[in-house]
Amino acid sequence: MALSKEDRVRELALLVGIPIMESEIAEVADRFDSLLQELARLTQLDLADIQPVTIFPEEELHGPR
Repeated sequence: MALSKEDRVRELALLVGIPIMESEIAEVADRFDSLLQELARLTQLDLADIQPVTIFPEEELHGPR
C-alpha cells in the first residue's frame, strides 16, 4: 500500500531525524510534493546539446581542497 504524502513526510522526517510538529505536516507535505513535481519536470529536459560549465575554475586547476 502506498503512503499518503503526509505519511511519507513523517517517515522521511523520522529517518533523517528532523522534528516536524503535527500541525506542520500538511504544509511540509504540500511543499515536498511540489518539489518532487519540479524535479520530475527537470528530468524531462533534453540536455544532450548542453556543455558543462566550470563554476569553480580554481578547483579544476588545483583539485578540490
